Amino acid sequence: MLKVFNKDPHFMRDAVIVDSYAAAWDIICSMQQRLGKGILLVGRETWEDLRLVEHFPDFIWTDDVKAVYVNSDKTLMISAPSKYNRANVLKLIKFFRLHYSIREI
Repeated sequence: MLKVFNKDPHFMRDAVIVDSYAAAWDIICSMQQRLGKGILLVGRETWEDLRLVEHFPDFIWTDDVKAVYVNSDKTLMISAPSKYNRANVLKLIKFFRLHYSIREI
């Protein structure tokens, strides 16, 4: 079991208990959505529909990339991990400069 904490002083909320790092990342994304700072999971099929090539012209889909995460401002993009473990979720939190922590309980 894990506890997800939002460390942003402007968004006070009790910790959320989840059973996996994938669920922790889902909670973080939903909290960001409520704050108006969503992080979108985008697959190849929706890449063109969202016209993300205009924002990330140097990005090339490779065989090992199934999806990417993009912030709502379309200024940051990172490949979605194949596994949502501690290291990968902390990497996503750091990359998007989010104020969350995850503790094992």
